[in-house]
Amino acid sequence: MRLRLLMLLMSGLLIGVLPAAPGDTRKGGKGKGSKGAPAGAGDLVDAAKPSEKHPTFRLTSPAVKDGEKLPVEFTGDGPGASPPLAWTGAPRGTQSFVLIMHHLDPEGRTKVYWIMHDIAAHTTAAAKNATDFGQMGVSTVHDRMEYAPPHSQGPGEKRYVLTLFALSTKPDLAKAERPVTFEPLLAAMKGKVLAAADLTVLYARPSGSGASEPARPPRK
Repeated sequence: MRLRLLMLLMSGLLIGVLPAAPGDTRKGGKGKGSKGAPAGAGDLVDAAKPSEKHPTFRLTSPAVKDGEKLPVEFTGDGPGASPPLAWTGAPRGTQSFVLIMHHLDPEGRTKVYWIMHDIAAHTTAAAKNATDFGQMGVSTVHDRMEYAPPHSQGPGEKRYVLTLFALSTKPDLAKAERPVTFEPLLAAMKGKVLAAADLTVLYARPSGSGASEPARPPRK
């Protein structure tokens, strides 16, 4: 009897220290039904930046300074033109640029307002409302191949980040669906990013604007 009790006690101790098996629902195991982050959650654009900083690589705009309010003409409450941009100090070996403008919504999901890829290495600027300095991708805001001017729902100031990536080669998008969306683009950029430069802009919708975002009419 004593031997049997000793064996049961040792068996219980072993179970307590064994790691949870895949699909185990005990405390500490993930389990099949464990709730993870929502799809697309997290700053996917920020995650694509290299860990090494290149302080000489800078993205600027003659229309707005870093960290300041975006003029209304570049938003959905105005004409909705894309802002003029300029960049300097790209690292040696840069063969192509990619531009992505994004914003994190209240749930932490990445929303993309503007994509330009296959920007030639000799390019150093983009004019206001320019569409010819690279290949345009699809914004996730309205699923169209164009700049989506900030027009976010709800009151309060929102933060939008324009990021220019310097790449060692053009991303291989031969197998990607057309027009290009940002997640396949980020995947194709992996291992090719030499540097990234940010321009952060802020925008708060005018008082009296509705909490809901009206439908965006197609732009010519």
